[in-house]
Amino acid sequence: MMKKVYSIVITDKLQACADFYTRLFAFSLVFQEDWYIHLVHEQSGAELAFMAPNSANQPPQLQAPYQGAGVVLSIEVDDAEQEYRRLTQGEACNIFLPLKDESWGQRHFMLTDPAGVCVDVVEQRAVSG
Repeated sequence: MMKKVYSIVITDKLQACADFYTRLFAFSLVFQEDWYIHLVHEQSGAELAFMAPNSANQPPQLQAPYQGAGVVLSIEVDDAEQEYRRLTQGEACNIFLPLKDESWGQRHFMLTDPAGVCVDVVEQRAVSG
């Protein structure tokens, strides 16, 4: 029986990623080595990890770093506008899609983390029309 699923991003920016998610999204550090960092969001139970590339203790398939395309991490929130205001006031964030409402019932904005992962901050809303 499966207990949980979490993503591991291979990046040389382990500490910057840990700082990003703990500072901006209230994740907590639960495990850290020089080659691996594991985070958990206590309220939601979400987990996220980061691993250094070219680690001698890992197989060849886990050596290359993430290249910045093809992955989206969605963070669902109660109020996307409030989160957008919070992250655009005083925080140095790479927001590439400003807050917008979508016809399929989402209000969201997007930014990138230090490893280049696209983070979609989403509020689920009623579909208009």
